Amino acid sequence: MSKILEVKDLNVSFHTYAGEVKAVRGINFDLEKGETLALVGESGCGKTVTAKAILRLLKEPPATIKAGSEVLFEGENVIKMNKKRLTSLRGEDVSMIFQDPMTSLNPTMTVGKQIMEALKIHKKMGKGEAEAEAIRLLELVNIPNAKERVKAYPHELSGGMRQRVMIAIALSCNPKILIADEPTTALDVTIQAQIIDLLNELKQEFNTAIILVTHDLGVVANFADRIQVMYAGSIVETGTRNEIFYNSWHPYTWALLNSVPRLDTKSKEELYSLGGTPPDLILPLQGCPFASRCEHAMEICLEEKPKQTQLSSTHKLSCWLQHPDAPRVERPFLLRGEINE
Repeated sequence: MSKILEVKDLNVSFHTYAGEVKAVRGINFDLEKGETLALVGESGCGKTVTAKAILRLLKEPPATIKAGSEVLFEGENVIKMNKKRLTSLRGEDVSMIFQDPMTSLNPTMTVGKQIMEALKIHKKMGKGEAEAEAIRLLELVNIPNAKERVKAYPHELSGGMRQRVMIAIALSCNPKILIADEPTTALDVTIQAQIIDLLNELKQEFNTAIILVTHDLGVVANFADRIQVMYAGSIVETGTRNEIFYNSWHPYTWALLNSVPRLDTKSKEELYSLGGTPPDLILPLQGCPFASRCEHAMEICLEEKPKQTQLSSTHKLSCWLQHPDAPRVERPFLLRGEINE
């Protein structure tokens, strides 16, 4: 496989009355053609900011993508694109499914017109051709009675239907990369599974690379090829899904995994909850940002940022527990087997 996207030393800040919020702090990652990459972590860790920075959807000001940051789409730096090239990139090459379809869809326009808008701009289709394609796209995302639904307004559709419309809009121009920002938030578990299955089917059919932003590791278990765990604007661990689920070594990853309900949990056993709060991103972070919440923290964790450790060609993490002089700790759980491919 070849790299379709490379993010290098991405730094994003927001300038507020209280000071500079350093939301994303020097992250690096890449995306292969046809691959699904999941960005996971608590709310406020920088996942959505990273996703929007890839398409330069952050309002500047107050947001600022710092000098030296690079987002390379097929070798072309998105940060330096002019307005015309950026317009063609959005939708045509890279599309985004936003978190809340009720606020992302225009309540004054039918869903058909909103799908047709992208087709007219990027594919230069006429009204009749665009309407026929909009109906086809609604059928593609499994919306029943598409010929009638194309005339519906967003408030006339359920949450799951609205999310399918958002997916149809994102797929309208056959993008090479699809960014899905919390596509299953506020949906019940049955609809969540249907949306993930739909994305999987579309990935297989069109070989679209997907970046999935989520706080729920359960959602990505049988969907993502690789998982990147983010905390306080940084990537703390990255690996294949089997490496993250069965061989993770960062205490924050352990906390996220322990927070996922499991079938073998006793019925009256209390669910794990990570104590403490994430650090204030206005303040300079000295040492490991997770140190104040980590039960394995050492003095050096509070004083110096950990260096990255390469456990395999695909598995990396930043934690002082990997240092040869650190005390040996056992993972708080033991998962066996592998997730089905």
